[in-house]
Amino acid sequence: MAKNIIPISTVDWYGRAATVVFLMGCPFRCQYCQNYALLAMGELTAEPADVEEIKSEIEKTSLLVSAVVFTGGEAFRQFDALQNLARFVHKRGLLVGVETNGYYTDRIRQMIDEQLVDLICMDVKAPLEPDGSQYLRICGIDAASHVSDSLRLAELCREKEIDFEVRTTVFPDFIGSPQEIRSIATSIRDLAWDVRYVIQQGMPEHAWKEISPRPFTRDELISLAGNATPILSDVRIRTKEFGEERV
Repeated sequence: MAKNIIPISTVDWYGRAATVVFLMGCPFRCQYCQNYALLAMGELTAEPADVEEIKSEIEKTSLLVSAVVFTGGEAFRQFDALQNLARFVHKRGLLVGVETNGYYTDRIRQMIDEQLVDLICMDVKAPLEPDGSQYLRICGIDAASHVSDSLRLAELCREKEIDFEVRTTVFPDFIGSPQEIRSIATSIRDLAWDVRYVIQQGMPEHAWKEISPRPFTRDELISLAGNATPILSDVRIRTKEFGEERV
């Protein structure tokens, strides 16, 4: 089994069983990254994907799943491999989902235009302030303008009938104050209109670097989600204990 594949997951695409493929490399350096151990020596470097090995693993599970989700790292970092694999997955009669941090807007647009993707899950990791300070604090890079541009692709996804979801992973005393959630939800509404928004429970014990000592509880997440519900119509929380719940 390839080290960068989960054969069957029921949590990465709500309501579906999916194979999950991790593509290495990422322009961000998020302190809470939970997938760093899959990348070379703990560094977020772009080790080239073994496309043929991944195809072989997908074939083994294709009768047990209805979709393949590509994540990372940042899946769009290895764009040629992602396109190749997405075409292969569609030929197998499976759906394609991609989890992205929104940095590579042009590449995301190309995948949408070519209808190589059926679901885009985009992380908005911090408020999209014009000065980029919050993104710099969370991700080590000023990517707010890139993410804003990528959120605007939600309209193109509606035209192509591609599902579009936005996610924020939260940690106490690091990211996820009521003000931050309101700011993010407002930006989502202004840039992507009324798309699905999921507030995810970050797990500190899996983080790349030491951050918050505990996760938000389910009740705390429900309270946080209340800051987004007046702005967006479909707000959900996702916890380790209860999975995904609409608020």
